[in-house]
Amino acid sequence: MFVIDDNVLDEIRERVDIVDLIGSYVDLKRSGSSYMGLCPFHSEKTPSFSVSPSKKIFKCFGCGEGGDVITFIMKRENLGFREAVEFLADKYNITLKEYRDENKALRDKRNRMYEINREAAIHFLKNLQNSKKAKFYLQNRSLNSKTIIKYGLGYSKDSWNDLLNHLKSLGYKEEELYELNLISKGKNGNYYDRFRDRIMYPIINRNNKVIGFGARAMGDAMPKYLNSKETPIFNKGKNVFNINIVSKESTRERIILVEGYMDVISLYNSGINYCVASLGTSLTEDQAELIGKMAKNIYICYDSDNAGLNATSRAIDIFLAKSIKPSVIELEDGLDPDDYIKKYGKERFEKEIKNAKSYIEFKIKRLKSNFSLDDSQSLSNFTIEAAKILSSIKNPIERDVYVKGFCEKYNISYGAVNNYINYLNRNKRRDNKHYKKRDVKSINKVKDGSIKSEEELIAYAFLDVDVYKYIKANVEVQYFSNLQCRIVFEEINRFFEDELEIKDFLDDLNSKKLITSDFIDRILNISDNIVVKNDIINDLIINIKRNYLKKKKSKILDEIESLQKDNNISLLRDALESLREINLKLSESNKEDYNE
Repeated sequence: MFVIDDNVLDEIRERVDIVDLIGSYVDLKRSGSSYMGLCPFHSEKTPSFSVSPSKKIFKCFGCGEGGDVITFIMKRENLGFREAVEFLADKYNITLKEYRDENKALRDKRNRMYEINREAAIHFLKNLQNSKKAKFYLQNRSLNSKTIIKYGLGYSKDSWNDLLNHLKSLGYKEEELYELNLISKGKNGNYYDRFRDRIMYPIINRNNKVIGFGARAMGDAMPKYLNSKETPIFNKGKNVFNINIVSKESTRERIILVEGYMDVISLYNSGINYCVASLGTSLTEDQAELIGKMAKNIYICYDSDNAGLNATSRAIDIFLAKSIKPSVIELEDGLDPDDYIKKYGKERFEKEIKNAKSYIEFKIKRLKSNFSLDDSQSLSNFTIEAAKILSSIKNPIERDVYVKGFCEKYNISYGAVNNYINYLNRNKRRDNKHYKKRDVKSINKVKDGSIKSEEELIAYAFLDVDVYKYIKANVEVQYFSNLQCRIVFEEINRFFEDELEIKDFLDDLNSKKLITSDFIDRILNISDNIVVKNDIINDLIINIKRNYLKKKKSKILDEIESLQKDNNISLLRDALESLREINLKLSESNKEDYNE
């Protein structure tokens, strides 16, 4: 786990060109000293999204979203604070110091591996351009040249040493290429190309770094698909294919999970740019969590054969384990997405998206195939098993809608089904309930009064969703000087969405090493002794905001002093303007305090 302190945050904000970063997501055009574009956070036809390179901030005058480079990545990539910092550090080669001694050699090795994979991808791309056979294969799959270039598709020659010799000529060692799985080693100790006579699919992460390869045979060679094995830069279970393009182009309204690389590419080729695929393995929980952060609505569109249906069922359970409720797209004629869109086109496929089934409907439909429903006993058994599925829906309103629909469809008593579901849920609560008294340590004395205020405000945010929304509307994440408070504040929305217990929610963050046990004890202890009063919440908000502004003011004053010595008039003018804005906000904060 790496350290995030003010030095790291300042370096990121200083090193990252905010126009360059946001410009990779939004088409920006200069307007005076700023840049304008269409807001990526809401639909609009007239640009109201402004980026200021001098102030290093963005602001949308339409929806109100605003912040710095870290805030932008948090919102656009749907990442937590810590994840956004890591994302930017990786993208701009900023060193994050580990809590233990930093391993520079390991970091340098990883960067070299990225370089080697990039060179390999370029070489495969050049091979494709010079291979009539490979180009004919892709054209026969109906891919246009724009799509081929977009995905960096390549070709590995039918040769034992083409790639090996090329990379060695660039100064890379055989041992390095072997560790990256680009070459194999024979019994005689000689190295040779692992990928031969195959279409090559570079696997690229969200920072546009090549982390591995997928390879497909064009003829009868086996295996049909050959993928990179895991390496220090490639973890199959924690990455998905096409995340780099989805991050840049998708509206984040929906994501479709498909089975293979060609499904993703074929759909993109037809104008659907929001698909991802797992990397030659079954869906993992890490992949499900990653996909869940990428869009509001998640769809599964696997092959319609029996194997595909079984894989869909497994994927649903994995998504549900991460509190994500997917819908299922079932394509007719047993076609996979690649074949379907070639046969019927984009409009027909988009109709299938609109007609997608909820995961509940899919599960019950599959369950029904196991029963004949010709007699009362079969219908009864089917209803009992269906009730178990329906009982898994936590939201009572949502559950009621599904139960009524089920009962109407199969002409079953609503009262009987609902009573049985209530019975099942009572038993679940009884089994899960623990009567042990919570062992709460006394609150550690906190020297910094601002940190104590921050922890108190976090505890209040857990009270009620309306209280949380009120705090969220008046407090920006950067106001928290305590890193653990920042992380929890960003995640609380999930706490309400998933209807979790406070301790379970905090323990989950602790298991990911994002917060400490002592921090959890303090929050729980504060929560147990809270007195709900609006004026207390407002006082805490004002106190935290004021502390943040004072700290920021101090930094600007130091900056002004330095700029005066350097006689840098242009930057000094910007710094003085920033100081004026801070003083204005501090003045407003004092008025709020007085009015209270």
